[in-house]
Amino acid sequence: MTAAILTFDLGTTALKTALIDEGGNLLAIDTREYALLTPQPNRVEMLPDSYWQAACAGTRAVLAKTGIAADAVQAIGMSSQGQTFIPLDPAGTPLGNAIVWLDNRAQAIADAWEADWLTRDDYARISGYPFIPAGLTVFKIAWLAQHAPEMHRAWKFLCLPDYLLYLLTGETATDYVTARMAGLFDLQTGDWEPRLLAAAGITAAQLPTVLPPGHCAGQLRAHAAAALGLPAGIPVCVGANDQLAGAVGAGNIAPGIATETTGTALALIATTPALLTHDHIAVGRHALPNLYYAMTYHDISAIILKWFRDLCAPNEPYDRFLADIDQVPPGSDGLVVLPHFAGMTVPRFDPTARGAFIGLTLGHTRAHLARAIMESCACLLLDCLQPIAEQESIHVIRSLGGAARNLAWLQMKADLLGIPVERPRCADAASLGAAMLAATGIGWFTDAAQASTAWYRPDRAFTPDPARTEVYRQVYARYHELSERLQGFVPVMG
Repeated sequence: MTAAILTFDLGTTALKTALIDEGGNLLAIDTREYALLTPQPNRVEMLPDSYWQAACAGTRAVLAKTGIAADAVQAIGMSSQGQTFIPLDPAGTPLGNAIVWLDNRAQAIADAWEADWLTRDDYARISGYPFIPAGLTVFKIAWLAQHAPEMHRAWKFLCLPDYLLYLLTGETATDYVTARMAGLFDLQTGDWEPRLLAAAGITAAQLPTVLPPGHCAGQLRAHAAAALGLPAGIPVCVGANDQLAGAVGAGNIAPGIATETTGTALALIATTPALLTHDHIAVGRHALPNLYYAMTYHDISAIILKWFRDLCAPNEPYDRFLADIDQVPPGSDGLVVLPHFAGMTVPRFDPTARGAFIGLTLGHTRAHLARAIMESCACLLLDCLQPIAEQESIHVIRSLGGAARNLAWLQMKADLLGIPVERPRCADAASLGAAMLAATGIGWFTDAAQASTAWYRPDRAFTPDPARTEVYRQVYARYHELSERLQGFVPVMG
């Protein structure tokens, strides 16, 4: 009988359910989309039941696709977006909608804390964040105290993977990567930080127990098992944030390797032997013992290409929409895109920054605009890489996510960065990483490094072309020159 691990990857707009066998092969994957709610400006929410329904439907779908018996599932693992959370009452019932990480309702709270008592340096030492992002769970919990006190009196505040784990097992637990991303966790002590708890108006008892990634947190309880179509008693393991789970799944388990995901946002993670210090680098403990990670990100990247595609040719497959970009030379005949459609994170933090298409002529085509967007995302990737590369030598980038399906984009990144870019064979690295962590939790491997070494397989490598690298460095210089010239520009809103 084939033994398998079931994983849930809880994304911002979709939940992916996957089955991975004992050889690390992806047997099946199912994607269930859900719609975000935006009830007011700066509010982004989700119906909590949407996640559970997607998990149940996805589990039954992957079992049906593979024909694997339900009792072949040996463990359940998870990866997830960060910061999204749900307040629960003592019966485990949500007190309201999930508050999604994109939600920015707590900006005034974050600003007030920074002005009154929380310096960026202090917060960096505590949380690993180089600045004070208002999207973190801690600030939104504090917002609830002022605006929704009945939700603030919650029995538990559970981040999204912790909520799913609670539905599966009845246990309230999280992993230390997810805990760090909520903004309440002290990297130095490995526990919830008392001053932040007090400022948010809650106690540690309202938060889950913190476990190492991959640790078994409980067993699948009977009524959840029935809903999924699985036997009760299956071990359920905590996982990690999707970016770090993807890093593990892509073999990013040693210094010198970095993984990047060009999706709604752009995130880059490098494995480091120690915690780095930089104004633009978020840091934390790796899923592997005695290692750390450095992460840089930009809140928006490839979603700009989706926006453009939807304007020009709604629902057209990307391979068809991008078919002509190879006919456009590097540099897009002088067209530059500034991808700061929702503010800027790197190379400086500026939430007021805005995007632009610069250098448009009557000779530019749809393919020029599409390629210029892709080049802007490659420039963002170099922006994300540079602060890490100043402290750690990076010799290969492994690209994950939907953008890694486009070969021209991968070559573009290699040329602009001047270092090799590699695509893993398994495109769903976060699902594979969640399986690696769960496989370690149930004893298939001694640690996540052994699991990653055994299961990671490369697909293709893209070597930089020195001539194109020189062209792209000029593109990058112009991109930065224009960003600086437009700094502080605020469009007039009618």
